[in-house]
Amino acid sequence: MKPQYEPQTLETAIAYLVEECGKVLAAAGKSLRWGVDSVNPELLPDKQERNIEWLLREMEDLNTAMDRVSKFHRQREYERYEAETRARYERR
Repeated sequence: MKPQYEPQTLETAIAYLVEECGKVLAAAGKSLRWGVDSVNPELLPDKQERNIEWLLREMEDLNTAMDRVSKFHRQREYERYEAETRARYERR
């Protein structure tokens, strides 16, 4: 992914996750409909890949998207914890 398209917030990371889920569904659906060893005949020969390869590639992208959501969630939870801790000490 190009740096300018990297999610910058939890919400954009979730949007990226949803997009990648859709791609996995598309690859899985084509694999079931046409077979895992089939290729998309509308693609140029040098761009063709077997459906199983496409599915596995999209699953890798989905794993990356899930990791990004987890990263933003952990960051948000840490910031919340810091704010609560600061507020507790300021009240003393």
